Amino acid sequence: MIDLTQYNTIIFDFGGVILDINPELSINAFKKYGGEAGMKKIEESDILWQFERGEIDVKTIHEGICKYIGATLSDDEFINYWCALLLEYKPKRIEKIKELAKTHKLIMLSNTNEIHFAYFSQKLKDEYGITFNDLFSEVYLSHEMGLVKPDKAIYEQVIKEQNLIPEQTLFIEDTLANAKAAEDIGIKTLVIPRNGSFYDYF
Repeated sequence: MIDLTQYNTIIFDFGGVILDINPELSINAFKKYGGEAGMKKIEESDILWQFERGEIDVKTIHEGICKYIGATLSDDEFINYWCALLLEYKPKRIEKIKELAKTHKLIMLSNTNEIHFAYFSQKLKDEYGITFNDLFSEVYLSHEMGLVKPDKAIYEQVIKEQNLIPEQTLFIEDTLANAKAAEDIGIKTLVIPRNGSFYDYF
């Protein structure tokens, strides 16, 4: 169990920690058109990370994916497939975050893109009547920062801008590589299983 009194700040990853995700759902949706060969083309390109870093716009990612899978998808079809991986919030997670906000500075740090952020932000508002600004003192998004985890620079920017002491900061992640990069600059980490219950570790 983790003693939270050791920390004054908690940084939360988003997908797999706050919202359940299943990337295979989006992969399989596109694979219906492009097969393994199409998915390999996407993987070998940098287009997904370019979008996560905010280097390309929605039109470019849409056209790029269609090119790689050899299909023509309407805007709605593309958005539906792209967002298929985003599943559900668990009420207890939201409740626990609200509770932790009373005792700790909470920050969200997510590798995400403008389509996904718009989708899961609206979902949070529709289901809970709140925004991320109601839960966190600051929200850091890769597509706005031009950086993605596990690049150490993304953590260094958060530490610097928020005047954090790494050793007094806990980072909750579901991806080992991302947690390791944070640990390398002194941040304490908690790695949970994807879609696990982070509050069970406190």
